[in-house]
Amino acid sequence: MKILVVSHGFPPRGGWGTEFYTHSLVHGLAARGHAVSVLHPVRDGARPRYALDRVEEEGIPIFLLANPGDPKKRFAPSYADPRIEGLFAAFLSRERPDLVHFTYLLWGLSVRLPAVARAAGVASVVTLTDYGLLCHRGQLLDEQAARCSGPESPAKCARCVRTPGPWDGGGAERLARRLAGSAAAALGGLGRVPAARDLARREEVVRAALADVERFIAPTAVLGATFVQWGLPRDRVERLVYSFPEEEYAGVRSVPPPVRPRLGYLAQLAPHKGLDTLVAAAGLVAGRRGATGWEVVLHGAAEGGRHRRFAPGVLARADRRVIRAGHPFPPADAPRVLAGLSALVLPARWDENAPLSLLQARAAGVPVVASAVPGIAEIVEDGRHGRLVPPDDVPALARALEEVIDGRLGRIASPGLPLAFPAHLDTVERIHAAARAATAAGGRA
Repeated sequence: MKILVVSHGFPPRGGWGTEFYTHSLVHGLAARGHAVSVLHPVRDGARPRYALDRVEEEGIPIFLLANPGDPKKRFAPSYADPRIEGLFAAFLSRERPDLVHFTYLLWGLSVRLPAVARAAGVASVVTLTDYGLLCHRGQLLDEQAARCSGPESPAKCARCVRTPGPWDGGGAERLARRLAGSAAAALGGLGRVPAARDLARREEVVRAALADVERFIAPTAVLGATFVQWGLPRDRVERLVYSFPEEEYAGVRSVPPPVRPRLGYLAQLAPHKGLDTLVAAAGLVAGRRGATGWEVVLHGAAEGGRHRRFAPGVLARADRRVIRAGHPFPPADAPRVLAGLSALVLPARWDENAPLSLLQARAAGVPVVASAVPGIAEIVEDGRHGRLVPPDDVPALARALEEVIDGRLGRIASPGLPLAFPAHLDTVERIHAAARAATAAGGRA
């Protein structure tokens, strides 16, 4: 089958969980004889907007679509960009894939791309990687990074989107922006500030776009259930946990943990990942037992935009005797980094979606200390793969860190992924075949 995979990044231009999984999926399908190519946006501004370049990397054709971020753009193009859709239509006409597998639809792309594919007679499959299609902020957390019961009403969502959070500028600046935003919203948004009608329109466009998708893959039950409750047809949503080749991680399983306990954090330095909870817990442990003989290493990049002050503010409060910054590393180096850890820590506060870093730790036999949120609890069993603690519970996280430091929480006795990669690919191929058959049966031109 000729398959086009569309994502918001692909190594080496992006190395977080979705990009890592997309890389594994692409090479796994190619190894099974499929003709696979990749299309993803490039946001660095090095090329004119909407330029499309082709490169070949590791035997895979990669199409790079220039679409740098623009803080001055209107709200609608953040989720639906007619120029991207036109380029995609021309691309499909030229390349003629049998199927498009989307592992993302936002962040430099357009949510209406499945509709473009359907108009061209091409089947679409979407892997649901976060809540971005339901929530403009992405994780169903509000501007304070507190859990939201949403999706909520368009008016409430608009208020959340336009309200500056605690890390989005200084106090006076936030107050001025909040007042200006409220005034503009009262006048309909003036084309710049999201108002209720803008969020209602976003939901309308997303619902219409997803109606053109033949099959959805949900890596966790919680994500799938949330989308079904929102309105996706249950019979088109299949749960399939992420997977990837384990061979490079198998070598880590026999490596003993470092003599000096080292706890690793491999995630964005962002509110939804709970960095502040980790820093506070590490400080509590240092106060109880001292700051020598153990450390916490942070491998991650700080967010810009509305969270630009989060990481600097949190790290300013960190006990630098026990917390240090680690060097960035490419996805291929994950086994090496994990081999040097006593445990991996992820105190996330959003639902999560089978985080790839935790799956990598499972594959390597490295224990996990993480929040007991649904999308983590589905892949990490407390006491078997590590320790789960309530989100935002600093004392509980501190106690779990001490289990690692004291050697009471060691390497996983039976390492491995929830689903082996060959079985994962078998299911993906079955889903692809069903999607293609459904498109053909529908007589789509």
